[in-house]
Amino acid sequence: MVNHLETYFDFAENDYEFFSAAYNNGMVANQMAAIAQGICEKYLKHVITEYADVNSEQELQEKSSILRTHSLAKLIKYAKNHLEDFAINKGQVQLIDGYYFSTRYPGEESIVIDQEDIEDCKAAVESCRESVLQYMNKAKVQKIEDLEDLPPKPKPRKPRL
Repeated sequence: MVNHLETYFDFAENDYEFFSAAYNNGMVANQMAAIAQGICEKYLKHVITEYADVNSEQELQEKSSILRTHSLAKLIKYAKNHLEDFAINKGQVQLIDGYYFSTRYPGEESIVIDQEDIEDCKAAVESCRESVLQYMNKAKVQKIEDLEDLPPKPKPRKPRL
């Protein structure tokens, strides 16, 4: 388990471990669906925070705005538009979009989660996590390749006496 939580990824992994433990123990609860959506949000917000470059004040405002949403659809769209080669199973992940709100409080929009919904949540979380991990690994490899392309550091000169 992560002992120090600093990034969206750290928080997503912490929630992922909790969700997985509950799932593996056969739990079926509304809060699991809310957590599942939150996990996907945090994974997506991590790649956006860490890898989406901004080149203007307007882009900075747009990025700041997207980081305040709970909409998986909006986060996926932003990631696909701003991260080169970001691939995700949009349909599978968006299947749980909205659970953050509809599973936490009573009202006209509230729902009760069943085993089938939990299976959808598990599949969405696993798919989103895998997409983010693959993207992070590609970015890491690219960074190493970029560093290898740099000219070698000049050797330090010996001081003249």
